[in-house]
Amino acid sequence: MRNFRRFTCALIAAIATALPLSAQERDWPSRPVTVVYPWAPGATDASVRFIAKALSERFGQPFIVEIRSGAGGNVALAQVAKAAPDGYTIVYTAIGPAVLNKLMYKSIPYDHDKDFDPIILLSDTPQAIISSPKLPIKTLAELVAYGKENPGKLTIGHPGAGTMGHLTAVLFLARTGIDGSPIAYRGTTPLVTDLLGGQIVAGSPAYTPAVESTTVLAVTSERRASFLPHVPTAREAGFDVIAGSWTAIVGPAGLPRSIVLKLNAAIDEYLKSEEGSRLFAQIGMRVLGGPPERVTQAVREDRLKWEPVIRAADIKLD
Repeated sequence: MRNFRRFTCALIAAIATALPLSAQERDWPSRPVTVVYPWAPGATDASVRFIAKALSERFGQPFIVEIRSGAGGNVALAQVAKAAPDGYTIVYTAIGPAVLNKLMYKSIPYDHDKDFDPIILLSDTPQAIISSPKLPIKTLAELVAYGKENPGKLTIGHPGAGTMGHLTAVLFLARTGIDGSPIAYRGTTPLVTDLLGGQIVAGSPAYTPAVESTTVLAVTSERRASFLPHVPTAREAGFDVIAGSWTAIVGPAGLPRSIVLKLNAAIDEYLKSEEGSRLFAQIGMRVLGGPPERVTQAVREDRLKWEPVIRAADIKLD
């Protein structure tokens, strides 16, 4: 009986695979596709525009970037979760909406695991640990020494509560045993301004060209960034601080597999092209790509990593 059931399941799966695609799937895309971007314009929106341009050229239909900012990405993802799973509305997501928001907000209006189908993992970006060129701190070891010699005086700016920069600051202080203070800003620009002005000692933003006016002490990736080959990782400097943000494209749950695979193949090809790698590197991003399942894997791994950090620091957002 058990073997018969296995045979039946295998037969059903084979028949389903062999069924012809619907006309809608065959003709996709036959009209413009909306790519929702869940934050205000900034450094990373350039990456979604690179992708949209490449897809427009590949499929001969406009891929239109639509900004829907609010609540750390929650507004946009909640709306896309309710969209028809026909391939005409997809959304740019990241570690925040996919992993961190669920761990920090009291409630969020979507379930990233159930409400979305993964399409492709786009890129990752390391956090940078930075200091002011005016300070006599030129290495991560010197920053740690300053923190230990001056208890309570090491201030680390980050781009906002609940961001990966915030978590990086918390992790850095915990792993080094320093008595210091994370300081929240509204983005990287005011953080850098205060750092250069001497109001804070250090910062932990995601790497962008905006931090090039500072002293970049380390990056928090597992390997050195190709666009910052001279900057050591925190681990190379002797401190086990690994942190970074990643981005991805997902669609509403129920998206036909044929459309998922069309999008995945087109975006993956672009990411691995010389142009894609170069343009992403210019804005501080390392291209990733690969099959849709890499998104699911990234969500699972980062949830396990960051949940205890967030709980220990008692980080809560309204």
